[in-house]
Amino acid sequence: MATITPTLTITANAASASTTPGPSSSAISLSVTDALTVDVLKASTVTPTTTHSLLFDGSAEDDGGVAGTHGGFLYFKNTSAADHDVYIGAMVDGGTAADLASADNAVRFMTLKQGEFAFFPYDYTMDITVDAENAAATLEYMLFNRGL
Repeated sequence: MATITPTLTITANAASASTTPGPSSSAISLSVTDALTVDVLKASTVTPTTTHSLLFDGSAEDDGGVAGTHGGFLYFKNTSAADHDVYIGAMVDGGTAADLASADNAVRFMTLKQGEFAFFPYDYTMDITVDAENAAATLEYMLFNRGL
């Protein structure tokens, strides 16, 4: 088993600050850290096309099928060299990937702008799909399997 230690830090000045004003009347200073046990890492940088495709098949990643017990942690970062959006979707395991670029698509749960990132748990009970507004977009991902 291995351990990863993700840390999230959010800081902002008060809205009244003369330099780099923040979003609230008070300054924000938040930092959380956790030590997570993992056993397998899958990592890659992909070039999603403007045609939606399967990125992770939940049933193929599944190592037990009990939501909240198994699963892993996903890290995504839009590493596009230019201002290209990357769309991330979630659908029923074994479903058919849908166009994530449409404005009313119910399976799209995330748009990553250039340089943006996300880190979140993934139970393997669904499929993760990807799409991009431009064929030159790039997405870096890491899937850390939760150690049991």
